[in-house]
Amino acid sequence: MLIAREGWAQSPPSVLIVEDDPAVRRSLLLLLQGRGFAAKAWPEADPALAEAARAAPDCLIVDYRLEGRDGIAMLGSLRAQGWEGPAILISAYASEELSARAGEAGFALVLEKPLREHMLVDAVTRLTRNGTPSASP
Repeated sequence: MLIAREGWAQSPPSVLIVEDDPAVRRSLLLLLQGRGFAAKAWPEADPALAEAARAAPDCLIVDYRLEGRDGIAMLGSLRAQGWEGPAILISAYASEELSARAGEAGFALVLEKPLREHMLVDAVTRLTRNGTPSASP
């Protein structure tokens, strides 16, 4: 059942979650789906990139430390494909240096784990407020 939200177009904003920890990934997926977002989650960057190529997400939530490539590299790959949507980096290893690197890479914000649910939901809602799909990769 679709929950209508103020400012959203006909369909809810799509959110692509990339998190290698199965419990965190499932928790984020259920949280965002429960709040009306069309969320999909992947454990690794490469299948998530393939998903983004098929259907550009309105927002990306990606863990910094992933097997194969980190979240900053993943956003770089999406940007190289032409995706211009907002992105949130999540990390248990947040630091000023990481925040600076993330900002330079184009992340809208960095959230430290453990995540505060309301902060994440508020951030995704704010970043996808107009409900307009992002440019396709």
